[in-house]
Parts: sequence; structure tokens; C-alpha cells
Amino acid sequence: MEKHPIQKRELVTVIESPVDFIRVDQEKCVGCKNCVIICGMDLWRMSNGKALLASDYKRFCTECASCYTVCDYNAIEFTFPPPGYGIVYEKG
Repeated sequence: MEKHPIQKRELVTVIESPVDFIRVDQEKCVGCKNCVIICGMDLWRMSNGKALLASDYKRFCTECASCYTVCDYNAIEFTFPPPGYGIVYEKG
């Protein structure tokens, strides 16, 4: 995966969640690519016609839930990281 520019600008701190907060049900995924298109952090790819989330997504996800919102097939489950984990905006 490419470097994510938001980290370079030091706008955020990420306290990596110990648990997954995005899950993909490969049985429900139809390969529409909506999640790939919408993700501003470029964390989604297609693999064998199915959506695949980057293994390091917890370090870069902005928790916008756009992937969850645009999935018309309910293949993506999103919950916010546990309290004390996830993205902390430093400036803005």
C-alpha cells in the first residue's frame, strides 16, 4: 500500500485498536467496488472479484464509515473502535 498523506501532515494521532472495527462478509460481497471508490485513504482493493481491506487499516482509517454507508449489499460491518482507541484529531 502507498503512504497515506494525512499521516505526513501530522494532523492526527492514531491509537491502534486491539480489535477489528471493520469486517467484510465475503459471501455478501458482489464486487461492486463502491468501497474502493469511496475510501479517501485508499484502504480497499479488489481481489478475486471481492472487496479486500488493507491489513493495516487500523493505522490509517479515518473512521468516516463511508465504506459501510455505500455498501448496498450489507457486506461491510462497521463499529467505532473501543473507547480510548482510534483516530484523535490534533489540529483543525
